[in-house]
Amino acid sequence: MTDMTETNIDEIKRKNAIKASRTMLLMQWPAYTVLGLIGIILPLMGVVDETALICTILLITGGTQALILLKYGINPGFTWRLCVMIITFIAFGLILTNALSEYFSLNQILGGFLAGTGGYIVIKGRYSFSSRHIEQVVYCGYFAGVLGLMLFTGWPEVEWWTPVFALSLYLLALGYTARVFVYKEKKSAKINPEL
Repeated sequence: MTDMTETNIDEIKRKNAIKASRTMLLMQWPAYTVLGLIGIILPLMGVVDETALICTILLITGGTQALILLKYGINPGFTWRLCVMIITFIAFGLILTNALSEYFSLNQILGGFLAGTGGYIVIKGRYSFSSRHIEQVVYCGYFAGVLGLMLFTGWPEVEWWTPVFALSLYLLALGYTARVFVYKEKKSAKINPEL
């Protein structure tokens, strides 16, 4: 009897975690796509304070992550989402206050953030979504890692390669990945209602 009850509780937690992940992705893809487009379009329209734009994008990103945490509370995956939210707010704070500007440039801080979140995406994609359309998620993580390393090292040295552009590309890729993943999941759920 106890094993059956524990199994039911674990199954309910698993379904809640899957629902939270789907909702997180449903909320993220439009937000990240819009933020990515804003980060590309605004600098083309005129002079933009790069630091303010990056901080605004990071603040909205962290706020989206916080809303998801508050809505779904403590379910499987909570610790991962909490850590990413905290890292996003730390990156926001470091860039806003220039707290480590003596040691690291804006490119290096944002590059470290992108590389770190890229690693998180790869790990989460490989282990949390095992056997459920992970390819796109993992590729997005690798892409973020590469963008982060490029920013951190300062390569390439061309005028248009800025931290805002790199962050915007990452957000567009993340938005696209979330959208593709959600719709593949919905299609799978229609075929196999257990998921």
